[in-house]
Amino acid sequence: MEILAPVSFNPEQLQKLIEKENAFIVWGGAINTCPADNILIEIERPLQMDPTGLMIASILAKKVSMGVKKMVLDIPVGPGTKFPTPYDGKKFALLFKEIAKNVNIEAECALTLAHQPIGHCVGPAIEAWEALNLLMDYSNGPNSLIEKSTELAGILLEMAGKAQKGEGQKLAKEILRSGKAYAKMKKIIKAQGGDPEIKLDDIKLGPYKKEFYSTKSGHITEVNNSIINEIAKVAGCPKSKSSGVEIFKKQGAKIEEGDLIFRVYSESKSKLDRVERLYNSTGGPIILGGMMIERI
Repeated sequence: MEILAPVSFNPEQLQKLIEKENAFIVWGGAINTCPADNILIEIERPLQMDPTGLMIASILAKKVSMGVKKMVLDIPVGPGTKFPTPYDGKKFALLFKEIAKNVNIEAECALTLAHQPIGHCVGPAIEAWEALNLLMDYSNGPNSLIEKSTELAGILLEMAGKAQKGEGQKLAKEILRSGKAYAKMKKIIKAQGGDPEIKLDDIKLGPYKKEFYSTKSGHITEVNNSIINEIAKVAGCPKSKSSGVEIFKKQGAKIEEGDLIFRVYSESKSKLDRVERLYNSTGGPIILGGMMIERI
């Protein structure tokens, strides 16, 4: 969102935004509603710790301080995430719902597939480009981004009484397809001080880029998220807004030798050189195989 409009506001400014548009997309850190949580996060991050108890407290403290009464929590499930299996995700979801209820928040949790990136882009500017591209025209896809975003929005529409149970996603897709979502997004961007008429070409990506091609033909059997995340960080994400990764082929796709499968953007040529070495040393995040899993 920071690519499209300012995201740092004080509580008084947020009150004006909500009165004007009934919506905002902002950075919670600037509001300072949970100062103790901010301190704990600064301790956890360098230690690479994220214990369940603190995670739940951190999420709910922010919601309680903002007066939230209903919420949907996305819980990505898959290898390389905090919740490798659906069982892990469900166990966390049930605990989260119970604690949320104790602080008077009605919460629903959605376990979502995270075995590969949602959409085809990773990185601040390129993700903003992909989201804006979809908002402008439903047919632009990608399908995984449409499905996940409308599933989550659909749950909230049902919780708010805007749609019957099981009909929320259908309504969310219609709002997206009709252009109403894009029109509302433009109003939010304008209210937050951005340019509501921003075009896709206005979103600048890193001046240096490196493309990777398939060295053989076959089907993609797996996309390794951890390698993609590592490549994105080496390229400069998320500090460098213009750095990012574009994935052209994902799990299940058939590819031929020489097909473009991966592109990396960076604002630094030296970082891009490091990306190339990392890509080559790991074999890349795209794992190929034939249709046969194993010969016994």
